[in-house]
Amino acid sequence: MSLKIKNHTPTDLRLVNSTDEFKSLQHEWDTLYEKCQQSTIFSSWDWMFSWWEIYGDLINSKLTILCLYKDNKIVGIAPFQILNIFPKSLVQGKTLCFLGTGEKKCDGVVSQFIDFIVEPELEIEMVEKVSEYLLKNKQLWDFADFEFLLEDALIFKCFNSAKSKISRKKINYGVRFSVPEMESFEDYQSQLGNRWRKMFAKKSRTLEKDGEIRIESTQTVESIEPAFKLLAEMHNARWNDRSNHSIFHSPHFCSFHLKVMRRLLPKKKVFIKTLYKDDEAMACYYCFTDKNQIHYYQSGFFTKYANRYSPLFLLVCSEIGEAIKSKMKFDFMYSDDAESYKKEQYAAEHEPMYRLRWSIKLYRFYLFDGAKFVQNTILKTQKAMNNKKAKA
Repeated sequence: MSLKIKNHTPTDLRLVNSTDEFKSLQHEWDTLYEKCQQSTIFSSWDWMFSWWEIYGDLINSKLTILCLYKDNKIVGIAPFQILNIFPKSLVQGKTLCFLGTGEKKCDGVVSQFIDFIVEPELEIEMVEKVSEYLLKNKQLWDFADFEFLLEDALIFKCFNSAKSKISRKKINYGVRFSVPEMESFEDYQSQLGNRWRKMFAKKSRTLEKDGEIRIESTQTVESIEPAFKLLAEMHNARWNDRSNHSIFHSPHFCSFHLKVMRRLLPKKKVFIKTLYKDDEAMACYYCFTDKNQIHYYQSGFFTKYANRYSPLFLLVCSEIGEAIKSKMKFDFMYSDDAESYKKEQYAAEHEPMYRLRWSIKLYRFYLFDGAKFVQNTILKTQKAMNNKKAKA
């Protein structure tokens, strides 16, 4: 289906709204993605199509991918979907958001930094055409919600005109932590907080003295499942100790990651590393890597080794050292706290992240804020009651 917008440039916007069409875009999506340096792994076809295969039907989502074509070649992609999930639909109506988002919290993948994928010289045209299409087809959606956005995201430029009929709300939404560029691992260590610098030296010596140390990494598709199972075991053990829910308890979350890893590992864009002392696994670290960035995604460790060795701390520091050596950015991704332990423990710096909402009808903002207030009040009450029971 071609949605041509009247102008004097040889481009047109086309809607992709079926799984088969989405699947057929793989090669063109990959080609465009590799050209757009600002796009991260979370906007790749592998990530988004894997997410769609697992979560699309679960959350009653409708594909609304807008592709900008020039000379019959894709030059821009807005990876949208429209959700209509009860009871949220009572407040938000039909909600426009990015693919890779919208799943239940207990299944949460938490895709970050998503934005338009577009050739740099066509960014303004992409923003204009997407805005025009969404305004022209406003009967398809009532509300929009985009999370984990960076400050320079193109989505912010939509409906930015004073004449726009779309209400917009941009709010601060946590921070992104990453390790700044360093000349060497020695320079990095000098930037660590005094406590952590001493701990790294002491724990490293203790670990090396107590046994043979090695770090194993997933190298083949066959190595994925056992490594992921070990990571889940470590992660679950920690959360069970806290009497809390581990994300690895979600079969959908696990299915998604096994699927996306099988797609990304042959491209050397994902790995799980495991730290061993002799033949005992101590800590696991799961990350994605692409375009000179390493994204720290999940981790785990067995608590029986924590006091003596701090194995996860040592493993992550080792990986940061490898990133520095390879001139890659080490990205801790989202944190809700600018004073997170990552600041001192890992010498990471932060930048702001944002959440953007649009609404065709202003009253939906009031409904949304009211519903959030009630939800937060209930959660605080439940937390206070649980704390009271725990003390009793």
